[in-house]
Amino acid sequence: MAVEKQKPEMNEIAVAGDMDMFQGFLNIIENPDKVLNLECGGDITVYDDIGRDPRISSNLGTRARAVVGKEWLVVPFSQEAIDIKVADYVQKVFLDFPFDRARRPVLRGGSLKGFAVSEIMWDHSEGDTFIYDMRYRHQRRFHYDKEGQLFLKTMEHPMGMNVTIRDGLPLKKFQSVTFGDEAETPYGCGLGRELYWPWWFKKNGIRLWLMFCDKFAAPTVKGEYDPGATPEDQAKLLSAAHAVHSNSAVIYPKGMSLGLIEAARSGAITTYRELTEFMNEESTICILGQTATTTGTAGKMGNEDAQENVKDDIIKADADALCEHYNAREGVIRWLVDYQFPGHGRYPKIWIDCERGEDKKTLAERDDKLSSAMARSNKRLTTGYFVRVHGLEEDDIEEIPKENTPPAPKAPEPGTVSFADPAGSETFPDQVVVDALLGLVTPETLQKQMGPILAPIITALQKSGNTEEAMQGIVDAYPDMDGTALEKLLTNLIFISEIMGRLDAGN
Repeated sequence: MAVEKQKPEMNEIAVAGDMDMFQGFLNIIENPDKVLNLECGGDITVYDDIGRDPRISSNLGTRARAVVGKEWLVVPFSQEAIDIKVADYVQKVFLDFPFDRARRPVLRGGSLKGFAVSEIMWDHSEGDTFIYDMRYRHQRRFHYDKEGQLFLKTMEHPMGMNVTIRDGLPLKKFQSVTFGDEAETPYGCGLGRELYWPWWFKKNGIRLWLMFCDKFAAPTVKGEYDPGATPEDQAKLLSAAHAVHSNSAVIYPKGMSLGLIEAARSGAITTYRELTEFMNEESTICILGQTATTTGTAGKMGNEDAQENVKDDIIKADADALCEHYNAREGVIRWLVDYQFPGHGRYPKIWIDCERGEDKKTLAERDDKLSSAMARSNKRLTTGYFVRVHGLEEDDIEEIPKENTPPAPKAPEPGTVSFADPAGSETFPDQVVVDALLGLVTPETLQKQMGPILAPIITALQKSGNTEEAMQGIVDAYPDMDGTALEKLLTNLIFISEIMGRLDAGN
């Protein structure tokens, strides 16, 4: 019996527009950030004030520059020629305008406020569509509706005009990016809601610190006036006292005594410093995930290598947020391809390489050790491993062409004795040269060398009549034996052998 195949539910049920049931019939979605709504009165520019804090500003800049400093590339949809052509064109467009400058405010402001918007500045020339800039726009000018569409507030449209869809077609003009791990709406989850209280406590702590310094850095000025002095005279005296030391002056009539003119110090000035430093560290941990980059010493908050890994995870998350939105269905990569290659429908993707050089070196060393260990068990790493782990393409790997090797020596005939051990034999370069020289000494050469030597002996043997005469003839012929040619040949061979030995010893 055939089982009917069920289809999954295709519609979204827990939509973002149903988050706040008290919005009534409003079509817009309010930013759900409670800190923004309750402490800042819904004014997102307060987060700009937070971003102007020296420590927070420096950390946000470090985080943004860490992503911008990474290498990026455009990966084609496939290795077909047309897809490679599309990817090359997209990469050329992004290289031709200040893409790094365009990303810095998006990363800095977006991570602080939860989302960022850039306006795409298109241009068209000689049949080509390209981008000449991506300009960051402030978040206070935008809001989203229940469908996630972006609205721009203007003087003519204070409630906002739709800049996602116009006349039923995508406008392809504004690129938005959402940040935050718990983002349920397009507004994202910015760091501002976490940085607000450390920033507020630090700001007010410094204000009290300055009052402390002003109060106890110099003695309090006092002035005396007659009991019958008019209010105008009292005001003049107080103004004179303020001219000496502002905000720490008092006046009182003669005859009156005050038990305490200057408040006694009940705390140390280091208390305010410790409060400020603690809030700075909290802000740094919130933004960078660790403090070693700015204030760390070895072992302060654990191993610094582990802290750097935490920071690297944050960098990768920011880079992924950018790439995911640029590569999305409503992203600038698809818009550019649709304009330049209408109907193509196969889109490349932009990718930011967030791996550190040290990690790649460590991975290469691990692969080398792993390959050596596997070779001992007659195994090796596959091409699929390098494609998966190192991000290579199969076309990046090719086999090494095999060299022409000499044929293996024939096996000895059955019953014959082989005095050489083929398995243990080894050829040395010097021996090859010596063997080549010996090959030049042919039987014909030896015959020419031995002829003058043996000629007197052969003549004596031919003239002798018996053994005794033959022996005496050989003795008499010895002085006539000419070995000059043989001696010359042996001298040359010995000289060449000596030179080879000296060269080998020198190397």
